[in-house]
Amino acid sequence: MAQLPFDPSTLSPADRARYDRMVERRKAQGAGFGGPYAALMNHPQLCEKIEDLGYYLKFEGHLPREVYQFIVLFVARRTGADFEWADHVQHAEAAGVPSSLISALERDEDLGPVASSPYDLVTEVLASTLSWRNIPQSVQDEAIKAFGVEGFIELVVLSGFYQMFSAINQGFHVALPPGVEKPFK
Repeated sequence: MAQLPFDPSTLSPADRARYDRMVERRKAQGAGFGGPYAALMNHPQLCEKIEDLGYYLKFEGHLPREVYQFIVLFVARRTGADFEWADHVQHAEAAGVPSSLISALERDEDLGPVASSPYDLVTEVLASTLSWRNIPQSVQDEAIKAFGVEGFIELVVLSGFYQMFSAINQGFHVALPPGVEKPFK
């Protein structure tokens, strides 16, 4: 697999300004701008649109932080996206996702014994979205009760967003950060 290189010095002035805005906006939130975004910057306009959605979901969305991070790890594990896992596992720990749940996810074990509320409900939603099936009405109703309609919609969109990022990471062979070991064997 070949990595898709990116060199900011090759950008037009307008695209360089676009790049600088995205980097600064994420930096202000303590987030980096590398990995898949570096590959996507080979198409600056598309990168900007994807980054806008990602920024909204990550920093302005309705879901609790620990739920957001759990979704990222769940999708990363189920799709084998090493970079996404490595990029988010410490954030998930800091957000309060239980270490037993993170460990079970990493080992690809049944989450039933360790997935307490709200993770059990989120797991049910993700079981449908990751297998491209309709979410059962009872699960949808429960998720709306737990997270509100907007939170439920974001949950489903996050599943698709990180499935897309898994494809980007795998398709462009986004490398793990230096010194980070491959999480899935």
